[in-house]
Amino acid sequence: MNISKNFSYNSFRGRLGRGFLFLLLSLVSFAAAAQSPKTLKQVKKAVYTLQTYDAVGNVLTTSNGFFANEVGDFITSYTALPGCVKAVVIDNKGKVYDVVKVLGANATYDIVRLQTAPIKKLVSTPIDTVNISQMHGTENNSQLKELFLPAIGNEKKAFDMWIPILSTEQAAGSYHYYTLRHTGSPTLSHRPLLDASGNVVAIVQPSVETDTVLYALDIRYALDLAVKALSVNDPCYRTIPIRKALPNDISQALVSLFLVADQNDAALRSEVIDEFIVSFPNSHEGYLNRAAHHIALKNDSAYALAEIDHTLALDRATEKVDEVYFQIAKQILSVALDSMQQYKDWNYQRVLAEIDKARDINPLPIYLQQQGDIYVMMKDYTSAYEKYMEVNHSDIGSPDTWLRTAYIIEQRAGEGDLELAIALLDSAVNKAQLTMDNSQLATQKSAPYVLERALLKARNGLHRLAVVDFNLYEDLVGTINTDRFYYMREQSEAAGRMFQQALDDIDRAIALAPRQPVYLLEKASLNVRVARYAEALPILEVLSKAFPNDMDCNRLLGFCYIQLGDKQRGIPYLEKAATTGDKNAAVLLERYK
Repeated sequence: MNISKNFSYNSFRGRLGRGFLFLLLSLVSFAAAAQSPKTLKQVKKAVYTLQTYDAVGNVLTTSNGFFANEVGDFITSYTALPGCVKAVVIDNKGKVYDVVKVLGANATYDIVRLQTAPIKKLVSTPIDTVNISQMHGTENNSQLKELFLPAIGNEKKAFDMWIPILSTEQAAGSYHYYTLRHTGSPTLSHRPLLDASGNVVAIVQPSVETDTVLYALDIRYALDLAVKALSVNDPCYRTIPIRKALPNDISQALVSLFLVADQNDAALRSEVIDEFIVSFPNSHEGYLNRAAHHIALKNDSAYALAEIDHTLALDRATEKVDEVYFQIAKQILSVALDSMQQYKDWNYQRVLAEIDKARDINPLPIYLQQQGDIYVMMKDYTSAYEKYMEVNHSDIGSPDTWLRTAYIIEQRAGEGDLELAIALLDSAVNKAQLTMDNSQLATQKSAPYVLERALLKARNGLHRLAVVDFNLYEDLVGTINTDRFYYMREQSEAAGRMFQQALDDIDRAIALAPRQPVYLLEKASLNVRVARYAEALPILEVLSKAFPNDMDCNRLLGFCYIQLGDKQRGIPYLEKAATTGDKNAAVLLERYK
């Protein structure tokens, strides 16, 4: 064979090219190894594995992660956590550390920051957040051209490599999002990326084998992840069964407590309250909330635990101690109100005593008002009146407190109490007018209390005086499009024998609610009272077909027929009404049969 004849320039170039490429890659690997960050060994020791488990102990997921500091903040994949009941971190020697809480999470970027149980001699990745902020800008001004991806676990050292940065963009505000020249792989997800100084700069985002580039998120974003006040309702956190941290700021943490207080999720409430007490052990708020949580269980053992928390709350309270006594009083009241769940001396007298302790420290009128309400529950209207009169003359006195005082006196129903109740409502009206500078607004503000005064008079038989207030109310508010108002006024007009006004008002009510049978029956009844039987009859005939067993309708219809000379048709209706228990119909039968 003639070698020279089989030799060509292209084949030589191909062999030379392959040899040169091998040499180039070797040099690159050597250069990369030579230029590996000084902290590479430390970083590799800080990269651990996260494993999650279900309720029976089966492994659900396994993912990469690393410790970002020496206090146990572990950065890893968010998607590894939803649905698990337990999560652990396993180091490169197989030692296991329990995950105790979630510090922050974001489902969009698949990042979560976890807290592990304390670890002695914890190895963490070096991070210089100031340097990242100053040196790693957008693609137009970034001084960073490549990032180092370290091999981990049993991977060969040759996997240590520098990866060129194709672009740097802004993400979630001032954070960086890197695009790197490297093919994707699920095994690379959530690994740290380093700069030349050996500091972790970014964390690799999830990818698949078909990805032609690799994405990475600014490590500062992961470090800044934190549970916020509204996070208790965030589905991102609700899907993770592991305990969640609370905001570091106590005022924000208190918002979290407030948000879960009314939720129908006892497990979530308990988790947030316990976390608050762990995070803020010297705050009385946590113990009061836990006491309320116990009381909601409604059993003696839970009440006993609430008593302990009441004591702890008082022991921890360094300020606003009166508010603590007041909250304890309200919690005891919730039990005292439940006739099915009595406990020790948790009664109205005990509640009053706890509020007295609050008043001794800070005599706020709101405490007096609460005591007044308790006396009403006890039907001690005189004591309730005395408390409310003090409230009325305090800085929280209002038209509503004067109105409440009037109701209390009306319930007492002693000699002269009706006149006193009306006078108290006069004060409510005057108070409402005084609270407004604009005279027109003042009269509108007083209108509801004028209406309440009308209703008070109507309830107590002062119907003509009630009509005066109903008319005043109409003048104050202008056009009224509520059928209920005209019906209420009609009732007082009819009771006060003001029949024409009553007929006019019932027509107004019917015009606004034409299908209301009560109004139609009332109109028929009014016409019967003023001997307008021919006007009442057609209304009653219609109602009788719709409500054949209504005793009032049958009695009135029978009476109308008789008054119009048709006793034969009228008597059966009276008999039908009498058989259903209508005594008035029975009297009429005796008269006309």
